[in-house]
Amino acid sequence: MDFKQAISILSKMLEERSLSAVEKEAVSTAIGVLDWAALGKNRLKSMAEYRRGKREKSIKWPSGDEGGRGAKE
Repeated sequence: MDFKQAISILSKMLEERSLSAVEKEAVSTAIGVLDWAALGKNRLKSMAEYRRGKREKSIKWPSGDEGGRGAKE
């Protein structure tokens, strides 16, 4: 089950059921934790993609027309 689905289920449970104040607080806390976990997962994914793209750019060698390494005199 992904985070969005779990958050959706807990939100519905919070709205539809009559819960005590402590139970409502527990469900709200669980929603918050899931939300932060989803943000963290997305952040890590974004960082990995950035690093992967940066690594791919650094691997490219200039062509012979531009000078520098690989240029013929």
